[in-house]
Amino acid sequence: GYTVPQDIVTRVIHLRDAEESLLDEVTVYPVTTASGKRTYKTRQQHTGFQTVAEAGKPPKTATPQYATMEYKIKKRSGYLPVTNELMEDSDENITAEAEQWLAGESRATANNEIIAVIKGKEAINLVNLDGIITSWIKLGSAFRSISKLVTNDDGLAWLGTLKDEFGRYLLSPNPADPKQLQLCVGPHILPVKSFDNSTLASEGTKIPMIPGCLKEGIAYWDRRQLTIKVSDVAVVGDLNAYEQDLTMWRGSLRDDCTLRDADAFVYGYIDTAAAAAATSDDGGDAA
Repeated sequence: GYTVPQDIVTRVIHLRDAEESLLDEVTVYPVTTASGKRTYKTRQQHTGFQTVAEAGKPPKTATPQYATMEYKIKKRSGYLPVTNELMEDSDENITAEAEQWLAGESRATANNEIIAVIKGKEAINLVNLDGIITSWIKLGSAFRSISKLVTNDDGLAWLGTLKDEFGRYLLSPNPADPKQLQLCVGPHILPVKSFDNSTLASEGTKIPMIPGCLKEGIAYWDRRQLTIKVSDVAVVGDLNAYEQDLTMWRGSLRDDCTLRDADAFVYGYIDTAAAAAATSDDGGDAA
């Protein structure tokens, strides 16, 4: 057996990672100060002019109304210690590995902040497909044409089971862009964007279903994108890089995430347990 060489690979083999970022779904504002405000005009229903008699005095019309969005930048940070022996003895680029890991932590941090803002709204049980479509339509014409349905892998699987009365699946690819899925219900077409469960998690049997426009709904304030500092003499907690022959990478970013327009989206969910119970009580499929 000693004459048979062993297949030993010390190079790091990366498992496939979705590396999804919710930042593409929201509005990102680069800022240069630690706090600030943005002024915007609120939506109002125009009432129109009133009829005025000849030589009469016109009444005062409604005036535009304004509001402000505020942000307060916070610092997010973490460090990653690596022994210098590992750096010397490994045939992998440990520096690149450390930087890639911290970049992933930065992405996950932004995702968590965005999800926290979404969950800051009241969660609504949409119950079924009718609830999803109704909640989307009720957003109004201001958002309906720019909306999509954001969900996760569980939601994509659930949507993929829905059929019309002729047995045709309601979830289908967009003919103009086959990679883009859309939900076709009668005259209504709602684009669908799904994220991995590790990015947007279900809560037990409750699957997130978020119809609307998150770009209008959420603001991400970017004061400083990810920065990485490296030191072999730093002291962090019980670790002394110089004394213990370590190299430390510290990643940090400064940002904030706030609600931009609460009316732009619905934080909804589908409870598959309740749906299954309803189907069972009906004694068959809920057509």
